[in-house]
Amino acid sequence: MNAVESKKNCDQDKPLVSIVVNNYNNELYLSECLEGLLSQTYHNIEIVVVDAFSSDGSRQIIDAYAKRDSRVKRVYCSAYEKYPAITYNLGFLNCQGDYMAINDPDDVSMPKRIEAQINYLLNNPEVDVVGCNCYEFNADYNELVETTVEKNVVSAASPARNPSLMFRKEVMAKHGFWRWQCEYAADFEWLYRWYTAGVRFYILPQAYLRFRKAYGTNISTTKTINQSVKLALFGTWFGLRLLGKVGFKWWWITAKNGVYACVRLLLPESLFNKYFQKKR
Repeated sequence: MNAVESKKNCDQDKPLVSIVVNNYNNELYLSECLEGLLSQTYHNIEIVVVDAFSSDGSRQIIDAYAKRDSRVKRVYCSAYEKYPAITYNLGFLNCQGDYMAINDPDDVSMPKRIEAQINYLLNNPEVDVVGCNCYEFNADYNELVETTVEKNVVSAASPARNPSLMFRKEVMAKHGFWRWQCEYAADFEWLYRWYTAGVRFYILPQAYLRFRKAYGTNISTTKTINQSVKLALFGTWFGLRLLGKVGFKWWWITAKNGVYACVRLLLPESLFNKYFQKKR
């Protein structure tokens, strides 16, 4: 028995961690994502890959990894599902572990990410959700981004970055799944619904995730407008519930989202692109 097999056998006595990868047309990055998860130092994991009917070669990649390692579980939609909340929820519903994590298909987890997060939750029973700091990167740059839950709340960011999360299954059972009606701001609504209900978040100071930052835009105009409208509404709703914890920056960003949505709806696209697109 080699060292890797011995470690895997030892990990069988540890809690199972289910990792949800919500994929749609990420053929270019999916292999790097799955390699990162299969290279984790914590081996008692299952990788639940939900595919929202990709039109690229994603499913061939997923099939190859599932054949190579039984820890890769496939959840395939039979038709295109446009709401990410629904495909995330399909992943959660297919998780067997008592601890659940998220890894987006274009992001890469460092080898010790899962081990560090599960150990933190096991050693800190008062904490419900743990994230981590991240390196933001793309073809042009690589930058360490360090933050805390408190800093995120003040600045109207999610309490912890969605693809860095690990949480206890019972928290989801108590406080609920993503809501598809929230459309493209569903992660913001989901996490602040938890946070305002008393769910305890923590962000590990170490950077255990490489977060691929988009360059250009991969969101249609309609989705961008919807997202801005929802963020303005959610920012107002949760801001009022968090009075005393949020400040000027929260309300400034919430107002910017509302103004952006109004201008985008009222102004012709040519004028919007000329005066606003480069500034946003």
